[in-house]
Amino acid sequence: MMVEPFKAGGLVAEHNSKVRGFIPVANTDLAMPATLIHGVRPGKTVVITGGTHGGEYPGVECAIRLAQRLQPEKISGCVAIVHPVNTTAFQARMQYYGPLDGKNLNRVFPGKALGTVSERIAYTISTELFAQADFYMDLHGGDIHEELVPFALYPSAAHEDVVKVSREAAERVGVSYVVGSASTTGTFGSLAARGVPGILIEIGQCGRWSEEEVAQYIRGVDNVLRRLGVLDGTCQRFGPVTFLEKMNGVSAGQSGCWYSHVKPGDLVSGGQKIGEIRDYFGELLGEYFAPVAGTVLYAITSLAISAGDPLAAIG
Repeated sequence: MMVEPFKAGGLVAEHNSKVRGFIPVANTDLAMPATLIHGVRPGKTVVITGGTHGGEYPGVECAIRLAQRLQPEKISGCVAIVHPVNTTAFQARMQYYGPLDGKNLNRVFPGKALGTVSERIAYTISTELFAQADFYMDLHGGDIHEELVPFALYPSAAHEDVVKVSREAAERVGVSYVVGSASTTGTFGSLAARGVPGILIEIGQCGRWSEEEVAQYIRGVDNVLRRLGVLDGTCQRFGPVTFLEKMNGVSAGQSGCWYSHVKPGDLVSGGQKIGEIRDYFGELLGEYFAPVAGTVLYAITSLAISAGDPLAAIG
């Protein structure tokens, strides 16, 4: 029986093989380092990306090591890993945005072939990889000025079958919080709108990475792959999970200096003060309050803040 090769962006993985190389970004001189693994048995096609945001290192290092570790003889189906996606932002050590267009890549999916650089990256991921995917994992990790408790997001506004598969996978990552998201312009949200389940994972914080965080990440991703039947072995349950309906973000209304009154994991009540922004003379510009009662999932640590920047999120 003839088995079709697994192809993406000029890379070709024949049956029972692994290839690595670069996927060109449409209509640019950029390319994304990627590894394609075509398993020995038939199964699902899973896409994994790290480095959607350039300063979130645990997810990038996890993706690199997964690409090295995973072998075709242990795989049913196909796995595509991009490590990292946003190479220019990674090399520039930038938080959130791309240095060539100032856009947040995780807000412009499914992208445009002739859009800005970030939109072209999103378009390439969408057409070369998402078009083949049965499941997707986007690996994030607490940006340069962002501390957080590990959590996983799943698409909550998609078809019920997509929501179910995504939520069950998020539950097996091994993080304490699983949160719904109705976004459709980010990575996994745009794909869920096309009927494909997926999750976004956040492990790590403040533009650092550690062996412990990467080990936790790999353990979680491996477990999801087992849940999907892609990787050999038995899927585990790692501990209790708290399900949160959605993430409620708070954004800055002024530019100046940010003084947070909360930290990740704190339980806050609706209306509780979570911080304030002051000017360069120490004069108060604005106070910020929790929009709902819940758990602080992430909080911004930098003193510098610009109007429109996120300050915290409460689940």
